[in-house]
Amino acid sequence: MNKQDILQQIRLAGVIGAGGAGFPAYKKLESDAEYIIANGVECEPLLYKDRESMIREKERFIEGLRIMRDVTGARRVTIALKSKNKDIARILEPLASRENMDIFIMEDVYPAGDEYVLVYEVTGKRIPPGGFPTQIGVVVNNVETIVNIAYAVENKPVTHKFITVAGAVNEPVTVCVPVGTGFNDCIELAGGVTIDNPVVLTDGVMMGGVEKGFTSHISKTSGGLIVLPDDHPLVLRKTAPRQSYLTIGHSACDQCTFCTELCPRYLLGYPIQPHLVMRSLQFTSNDKELLSRWAGACCECNICTLFACPESLDPKRICVDTKQRLRETNGHFTAEEVEAVYRDVHPRRKGREVPVSMLYQRLGLRRYNREAPFRVVTVEPESVCIPLDSHTGKPSVPVVETGDPVRAGDIIADVDEESLGCPAHASIDGIVTEVTSRHITISNQE
Repeated sequence: MNKQDILQQIRLAGVIGAGGAGFPAYKKLESDAEYIIANGVECEPLLYKDRESMIREKERFIEGLRIMRDVTGARRVTIALKSKNKDIARILEPLASRENMDIFIMEDVYPAGDEYVLVYEVTGKRIPPGGFPTQIGVVVNNVETIVNIAYAVENKPVTHKFITVAGAVNEPVTVCVPVGTGFNDCIELAGGVTIDNPVVLTDGVMMGGVEKGFTSHISKTSGGLIVLPDDHPLVLRKTAPRQSYLTIGHSACDQCTFCTELCPRYLLGYPIQPHLVMRSLQFTSNDKELLSRWAGACCECNICTLFACPESLDPKRICVDTKQRLRETNGHFTAEEVEAVYRDVHPRRKGREVPVSMLYQRLGLRRYNREAPFRVVTVEPESVCIPLDSHTGKPSVPVVETGDPVRAGDIIADVDEESLGCPAHASIDGIVTEVTSRHITISNQE
């Protein structure tokens, strides 16, 4: 099978970044590469889905890496893990060594899984500011994505997702469920909640959002559901209204620079300085726009807000708001300006990395720091709601109508081949009961 045939199989199988970004996997593999990096770092606290997907699917994981190497012509393949998961290295080492693949152990710090950080640690190279790993001959994929690539070449589309359910639940667990399964069904697999006022942090306590009901559904990019009480300090900070964090930031920031000094992208030399973005709240017109440019390289890891700031301000959300304005006004640094402000890696970088153990303490999560082992379960939801826009690019367009019978694996929405995107597939057998531009609902008729 030639390269184009393999890429087409990966596209038709609907393989996208399973770690959260949702970038179509076939597109990354179109270019030649020198390095392949399997991102198994899983730096978000409380999540175990990457760990379990590597253990449960170790043969296909290695096969997926082999496929990626063959397609890109890479000379080096590296599996990146955290020191807390050294036992996985022992499990994978015999298979990896047979294929001449390396295992790279990183410290248990946050956000070690950020592509810019990961690529630098493994290769010693830096991704260009605002650029992509492929620009320096590197392809990075989440480990579950790599498993799905192996399945795609076997003509098996993406219909299921590994997720962790943790926090204020009876039995933290990692499971594999049909795409589109409801949050409530997933939480029941963990024995239900242990509190009276639950909310869900989706996909991670640092970068995830907050759902105040259990009515949403698992997508191809979901990583986990973290249940917390609605009055937990982390929830209150994440749900503060925009006007509140802007007003407080305007009046209370004393420009201590801690947000910048602990920013992982700043420490790698990139043009990001959150304290200057905070300073922009004090200005209008040209001065404001000049200071706002220092938000452009923000990776939204939340270290500045949830760990660095001694005054409990919210530099991250202010950077996110500012980035949106920069996109709308084309106000980013020019290429020449980026070159001028792009610095060497900070000499104290390693000493400023944030241990995950300190995050548990700072965020009030130590009581929830329990393992979430994999459980083999047969999940048969009464219905699934499959999103059509969970990938980067053009949303999938429905190719089914209400009342159509479908089988698990059938294409229910597609994207024209000239556009960036992937098809969506039925994850269960059933009848299509709702079709919108955003999602398709399938009901189990048994």
